[in-house]
Amino acid sequence: MKNILFILLVFLSLSGFSQLPNYNVTINTTDKWDGNIFFLLGGSPQKPVKIIDTSGVTIFHENWHPKGWDFKVNYNNKLSYYDRGSRGWFIMDSLQNEIDSVYCQNGYEADNHDFIALPNGNYILFAYDQQPYAMDTVVPGGNPNAIVEGLIIQELDPSHNVIFEWKSWDHFHVTDNIYYAPWTDPQLNFIHANAIDVDFDGNLIFSSRGLDEITKIDRTSGDIIWRFGGSNNDFTFINDYPFTHQHSIKSLGNNRYLLYDNGNYSSQHTGTSNFSRAVEYELDTIAMTAEKVWEFVHPDSLYTPSIGGVQRLPNGNTLITFGNLQASNIGSIITEVDSGGNIVYQLEYDDGGNIYRAQKYDWFFFTPVPGCTDSLACNFDFSANIDDGSCCYELPPLAITILECDSVTYEGTTYTTSAMHTFTGVNSCGCDSVVHTQININYSSYSYDTLVTNGVILWNGSYLASSGDYSATLINSLGCDSIVNLNLTVTTTNIINIYDNADKQIVKTVDVLGKKTKENNNKILFIIFDDGTIEKKIIIGL
Repeated sequence: MKNILFILLVFLSLSGFSQLPNYNVTINTTDKWDGNIFFLLGGSPQKPVKIIDTSGVTIFHENWHPKGWDFKVNYNNKLSYYDRGSRGWFIMDSLQNEIDSVYCQNGYEADNHDFIALPNGNYILFAYDQQPYAMDTVVPGGNPNAIVEGLIIQELDPSHNVIFEWKSWDHFHVTDNIYYAPWTDPQLNFIHANAIDVDFDGNLIFSSRGLDEITKIDRTSGDIIWRFGGSNNDFTFINDYPFTHQHSIKSLGNNRYLLYDNGNYSSQHTGTSNFSRAVEYELDTIAMTAEKVWEFVHPDSLYTPSIGGVQRLPNGNTLITFGNLQASNIGSIITEVDSGGNIVYQLEYDDGGNIYRAQKYDWFFFTPVPGCTDSLACNFDFSANIDDGSCCYELPPLAITILECDSVTYEGTTYTTSAMHTFTGVNSCGCDSVVHTQININYSSYSYDTLVTNGVILWNGSYLASSGDYSATLINSLGCDSIVNLNLTVTTTNIINIYDNADKQIVKTVDVLGKKTKENNNKILFIIFDDGTIEKKIIIGL
């Protein structure tokens, strides 16, 4: 791994990024979740957004300053990030197109700490609202011209219309922040919201670092449902001490919540130096108790007085960002742990590189690969992600019929009787091509006639005046040749006795119906002889 990182850092140096802090992957096990890590690297002079793959190699690095804060994949499966220049959030699709920019409405400016882009196209964001406040009417010695911070939460529809707005002025009081006591400062930024999420029931939860509080509000009425932590805590910690100056609240469902406890005042409860941790709570909203069900404290007791984050991964692991370790001469450490608290992956930045919040996703930019994307097609391309219309399929077997007379040669075989021929081949895109061919053989017909006449006759369109053998080819009812043959004898007498035969005697003469008849001209007769033979004769008289 160190060799890979060395090559990477040389590449960055050659690419003009040599001033950026270096990093090392110090732990990399097979138990980590295979996703890419997204974050904005703080420090100076550049603040690039970065994506690092599961092996620790930088696969995306862009300096978008002043854009890029809270660089992550949002709930709408698109990238989102804050622009410090325009004070708004940008949405980028997988083709690296900025498809939307989102700003607070009603005269407020969006804050950079957190932002939600929902699958239905709605957006949730918040703003700090600084207002002059006569604190001398609130506390003795208060500043009559104090500037007090308020918090505005807005939900926008896809057209950026405000459909929900919540104001802290209606619910919080400056004295909720005990750290500002006696509240006589000229500037009282007492809330400092830094994270927001949609809870399992659709209502909103948000983190107020200045108040050491997680607050849940009704997404319709705006009423406070509960306050967890801080001076207005509704819950009793039954196996833990209170978190302080926390970041990155996440709803895990069923009243379970994961947060990053910066622990700025943890020493007051632990008796040790301050340290930061990831901690998961289960809230009982009937008994109003808070039970710690999981936590992770780094073996090195890492402490980040500001920034940091935590994310529960799909395989149950937890990604923790110890993002500001400058006081320890360390830049930042991204640690992934399993449910047992074992470190399965760790990336460490040198001093000078701080990370507000790193998160891990199975996501990367879309690279169009045209081809056939239908798995039912013969030429399906598993690597294609854009269908180019080239798919082809196995067609139903083709049935054809060949009708020939007497014989036919098909696919190298000569057939003289009817048969079925099946041919299986492969078409141009690799599919089977089956052809069933029915071969039907019909046959030509033949006839032989003898005719005696003493004049010219018309036979099959021709006039015949002399004796001889004649032949004509016609078409029979099956569509094949019908060959007729005629043996013609032309005499010069009017009546020809056709019965002269020294070797046999006539028994009787019948017509075509088999009835005994007399000898007549121009009539077909069948002469039956005493030896059993039969001759067909015609006596023609002129």
